[in-house]
Amino acid sequence: MSMDRLLRLTSGVMLLIVFFLGIADANVHWFWKTFLIFMALNQIQSAFTNWCPVVSLYRKLGVKECPC
Repeated sequence: MSMDRLLRLTSGVMLLIVFFLGIADANVHWFWKTFLIFMALNQIQSAFTNWCPVVSLYRKLGVKECPC
């Protein structure tokens, strides 16, 4: 799986987990709300800077970049 697809998969899975935790219980721990805000802000800054911490992690783990 290429870097961009793996990054999208990771983001989607994490957003779904936080979303389902949010609707499962009205009294959600503040950490999950903060984590959701962090993810959103990270995606916004990534759009402008073209840098994402998860991409750095995947590079260290040896995930291949898209050959496109």
